[in-house]
Amino acid sequence: MKKLGLVLLSAVAIVSLAACGGTGSSKKGGDDSKSETKAAKSKIASISIDEGEYVIPQEEEVEDGEGFLALKVTIKNETDKSLDMSATDIMLYDEDDSKIESLSLYLDESKTPLLSYEKISGKKSKTGYVVFPVEKKGTYKLHFEPRIYEVEKEPKPIILDVDASKYKDHSEDAAKAVTAFVDEVFLATENEDYNKLVANDRDEAVKNFDENFNKAIKNKFYDYKVTDEEGLALAKVFREDNAKVATVKYEIASYFPDVAEVTVNMEGLSFKEMKDDMEAVNKEYYDAHRDQDYDERSKAAQKAELDKLPEIFKNTKPVSIDSYSDGFKVIIKKKEDKWEIQTKGSINYFDNLEQAFRGDISK
Repeated sequence: MKKLGLVLLSAVAIVSLAACGGTGSSKKGGDDSKSETKAAKSKIASISIDEGEYVIPQEEEVEDGEGFLALKVTIKNETDKSLDMSATDIMLYDEDDSKIESLSLYLDESKTPLLSYEKISGKKSKTGYVVFPVEKKGTYKLHFEPRIYEVEKEPKPIILDVDASKYKDHSEDAAKAVTAFVDEVFLATENEDYNKLVANDRDEAVKNFDENFNKAIKNKFYDYKVTDEEGLALAKVFREDNAKVATVKYEIASYFPDVAEVTVNMEGLSFKEMKDDMEAVNKEYYDAHRDQDYDERSKAAQKAELDKLPEIFKNTKPVSIDSYSDGFKVIIKKKEDKWEIQTKGSINYFDNLEQAFRGDISK
């Protein structure tokens, strides 16, 4: 089995669904499945596929050419009595009539509605997603078997055709959004995807990074008090120099229509690698000014270190920065038609990511 990784699996596409037991369709034109719906019904219930996407569930695996197809379906109770149903009442059958059951998923950050166990009142409906592992070029029959407890009235399944090849892949946008954020905010690099895909205010994000770098660099010096002007100017220099040597890799860990998790692995400038060079500058000044007052000499030596940092940046080799050996997690959520990088929250991975890009120094 192969981990999905950068096989970016998400899509919204044209749904071409032939229905058995009665059909209905509404097409507004275009190449997006959200513009077309087909349905089938019986005396008991009806089912329609409203839209669909390929998604990436956390820690699920597929072979090449396979994916996880999330279908957004609406179930309507056509009777006057309550109808019990669960996601297991909806299943796919492949061309060999082998049954494919939907995945049982728990989505922590996502608000994507997943069908589970439902009670639908008479003449009411319920909409939610069901997710199936499929061959991306395969064709299937979607079966819905309403639960009826009167044996003599046991209904036949309601069936729709599903062509998995009609679903496109858009989850690449999630990785592009994180890439654009890292480029523009952390690495002082223009990325045209930022305005198209990222909801975060760029200038505000850069300002926050520089201010946090300023706090962090102040913490590295005890005797010399770094000014805001010096710290903020150095932050800009650091971003620019880091951009010249940093290598960043992105992998989608999970993807759903409204939320995704991207893993970032990076090599870049680290203050741990600069330690010897900084100490050498300090010692050089210290040795050259032995006649100076001790406190003044310590203060001036650290000022010499600070002034030398831009040159040290340019001469430092990038190294892998990863405290946990499995990359840094980035949670992004859909905000209208863009992605918002989550910089705050109860589980805040962003601070660790930002620290890595400011040379692995804490603020």
